[in-house]
Amino acid sequence: MTEVYRKGVRVQGSAERRSGSVYLDYSQEELDRAYTQALWAPNMQSLIDGWTRDGAACRDPGHGYAEHAYGPRDCERLDVFDAAGPIVHLHLHGGAWQRQSKEDCSFIAPAMRRLDVPFVVPEFGRLPDQRMPEVFDQIVAAMVWTYQTYVASGRAEGIVVSGHSSGAHMAALVASHDFGPALPVSALRAVLCISGPYDLYPVLLSTRRSYIDLTPAEAERLSPIRRVAQTRVPLHLIFGSRESPEFVRQSRAFAAALAGEGKLAACVEVAGANHFEVADQLGSHDSDVGFWLTKLLTMPHSAADLPPVGGPAPGPGPTHP
Repeated sequence: MTEVYRKGVRVQGSAERRSGSVYLDYSQEELDRAYTQALWAPNMQSLIDGWTRDGAACRDPGHGYAEHAYGPRDCERLDVFDAAGPIVHLHLHGGAWQRQSKEDCSFIAPAMRRLDVPFVVPEFGRLPDQRMPEVFDQIVAAMVWTYQTYVASGRAEGIVVSGHSSGAHMAALVASHDFGPALPVSALRAVLCISGPYDLYPVLLSTRRSYIDLTPAEAERLSPIRRVAQTRVPLHLIFGSRESPEFVRQSRAFAAALAGEGKLAACVEVAGANHFEVADQLGSHDSDVGFWLTKLLTMPHSAADLPPVGGPAPGPGPTHP
């Protein structure tokens, strides 16, 4: 008998599936809404505008800021906020793979400076101008640049990677990527994924399919939930309780898959926070997300040593209908 999951809850038998649904029990309109962030976060634009405004003042060369190239393309640049600490924080911005920029993350820099943490934010291509496999290749190149510049040179001991939204999707892929000798897994101190989509199957059924060009094989390879067996670093997942139902389900399903393989370090739900409010918390040590990030940047051991901790019990993940 076919197993069907309704927004994370399993029911038995295909007859249980709602007539006209395109994924789980979502109609096309409901699925499109679930992947349209502005409908779930009315303060989305005001928060992004604040990041842009506050970030501009942070990019001061007198505070260790500089922009560097990690590749030949115009978009292959990094914002680097240098510091003397032994752990580097590399953050991947969100924007549904087609919006936002590294400059939108500069507001996080003062919090990193207070910890004496070098902070690196790469830019990369946007869909549909570039395809998602090419964008991930750029992120790999930015990771290698950061490793060579800081860890291989002896300036730092390791890297903590974080990402928000589509950046969390890419951060999860980083955790399962085989860099070979270019970046040993021991250099990845921790990976923090904030409110990401980890299964591209429902994303490609939503309105986002209009600009995401992937073959079925590419969608499988670029879905972190399909790469749990290859995941090399236990993952920390954070999401807000006021996310869209799909982003809540995606985090819980990915947490369940990781926990089943012993690769979940933590899954934390931030009460009362929407998709953009959890990202905004990266700039404050006193917030739930800022506290967790600070813990990862200052912990005295490697990510592989961390036991599963706290957070909500993840629900079951879906099978594809």
